[in-house]
Amino acid sequence: MITTALLYALYGLIYVITLPIRNLADVVMATDFSTAITTANGYIASLNTFIPVDTIIQILVVFVGIETAVLTYKLIMWVIRRIPAQG
Repeated sequence: MITTALLYALYGLIYVITLPIRNLADVVMATDFSTAITTANGYIASLNTFIPVDTIIQILVVFVGIETAVLTYKLIMWVIRRIPAQG
């Protein structure tokens, strides 16, 4: 019963916080944009028979993930080394 009350209170809080966003008008994507995406998909699908585009995209995503992890590690280590010098 207490858990239910807490969940309802959390739901009410989130509902009130998101009220201004939910009161905005609905957004509809332009038809030209969806047509361009469909056309690009057709071009990529025909190119995929010669060059494995989906594999290249997966490799690119993994590469960006690894680089992000390395840069995050370097940033954290820089902050850790910097903290004792602040005293």
